[in-house]
Amino acid sequence: MSRYKISIYSVISYALFFAVFKPYFLPDALRQTLKILILAGTFLFLLFNSNKKMLLNCSLMFCSCVILSGVVAGIQGNYGFRDILDSLLYALTFYDLYTFSALCKRKDYSDRLIDCMYSMNLIYCILTVISVAMVGVENNSNNVAYLFGNKFTSAYLFILLIALYGASHDMNNKRNEITLLMIFVFSILFSFYIGCATATVTLVVLFAIYWMPEKIKQQAIKERYVVIALILSALVVIWIEAILKNDFINRLITEYFGKSYTVTGRLEIYGSYLAKVIMGSFWVGYGYSNSIMMNLTGVYANVQNGLLEMFVSFGFLGVVVLVFTVYYCFKHSEKGSRTFYLSLVIYGMIIAAIFEVSLNWFFLLGLCIIRWNSNNDGFKFRRIKIKI
Repeated sequence: MSRYKISIYSVISYALFFAVFKPYFLPDALRQTLKILILAGTFLFLLFNSNKKMLLNCSLMFCSCVILSGVVAGIQGNYGFRDILDSLLYALTFYDLYTFSALCKRKDYSDRLIDCMYSMNLIYCILTVISVAMVGVENNSNNVAYLFGNKFTSAYLFILLIALYGASHDMNNKRNEITLLMIFVFSILFSFYIGCATATVTLVVLFAIYWMPEKIKQQAIKERYVVIALILSALVVIWIEAILKNDFINRLITEYFGKSYTVTGRLEIYGSYLAKVIMGSFWVGYGYSNSIMMNLTGVYANVQNGLLEMFVSFGFLGVVVLVFTVYYCFKHSEKGSRTFYLSLVIYGMIIAAIFEVSLNWFFLLGLCIIRWNSNNDGFKFRRIKIKI
């Protein structure tokens, strides 16, 4: 019976990763059908293997906000029936991830869950590198540019890889630490090569965080600092014009990354459209995967900021619940080195969220695993001594 359970939990772990991160090489209908089957099957598995307390968990608050925003958008005529179903699927995905992670914790399976996620992530990254080598880097902003998405998704896969590698390996082992450093360096170079400036800058910042003293790392996984970072990622738009006009920042963006047009676009979004869009549906937003910005501007698909895009999608209620969920997950997580490594993907997506819509499934998956990981080894970092 024990082997059977381990086998089932492994299969579900792999399947959920597959369902969450879209394999764009599959036809849309097949991909969507597989996703629905995986999520529905996982939900039924949870119903039959979890107690009532585990099923009625914190994730239901955010899921309720997602569904509410979709229903309201449908009533107002901004949403079709297919859009409402997409909202339900989005909510179910988060619920499955959170609750399955909780079940793994109860069954003493958290280590295996992270190992499975890491294995799938590694396969995705290898296939992505092959895909980039075959396709090239031209016009890679569209969703189907590579096997698992555009340049942003492809680069973010490596941020998740760093987090999962650190969480699934003994980082007091010198060989593992050297391997992680090599993954870091390769990820930075890869992101720069494919022209993903956001991921490149994010990875450089995360690399600096990785080398911070142990006391700072201990503070980094405290819930209040994660929440402060998340809120600041949205408030920074208040000072964005001054930041982007700074000589060093402007030269970095325009000369090194060639993104002058994105600077102009963001200033226009924040200055001309953002307030109007948010106040148009302040409390519940316009629903998951809405097209309000495109309909209003005819040019911009979103507001180019992670938390503000959540505001547009799920309203003030959704943002408050999301912030609370982040606080709750870190508050009740095990405080050890594994949590620190997993938090790298959270901080990575928050940093990227300043300029992109990156509070996505990388962020939400990391949140679920952090809440339910079972590592409590304290901080036992060992630094490699580099002789010059």
